[in-house]
Amino acid sequence: PPRVEPAPIIAANAGPRLLGPTSALAPGDLFDHARAAEAAFSAGDYTTCVTACTDAVRRAMAFAGEGTLAQQAFLLHVDGADLLRLQGLSTMPHLRVDDAAFSLYVLMQVFVRLNAVGLPTAG
Repeated sequence: PPRVEPAPIIAANAGPRLLGPTSALAPGDLFDHARAAEAAFSAGDYTTCVTACTDAVRRAMAFAGEGTLAQQAFLLHVDGADLLRLQGLSTMPHLRVDDAAFSLYVLMQVFVRLNAVGLPTAG
């Protein structure tokens, strides 16, 4: 039978880069933080990714009002164990791809919860 060669894959850099899942969920105020986390993950810089996610989560949780992180998590229905694990990762010297992926997961979880309750409000 004739041999079929796969078509060459051509990278299209013609337009702006598509949104990643984290930045697609991000409220406007946190969009740059989400993009930084995704860019670090894509570049294989897992420490920067975890740091960016930790900072973005802290900023995002502040939209739930004043109080402790635990109180903010309760109000937003964010998993407290996930937040504690994320905080622990931010102190680790060497991080792996699964650590960075988990950090992005927690950040997306927070963004979904913010969106569900309509925060942050425009104005």
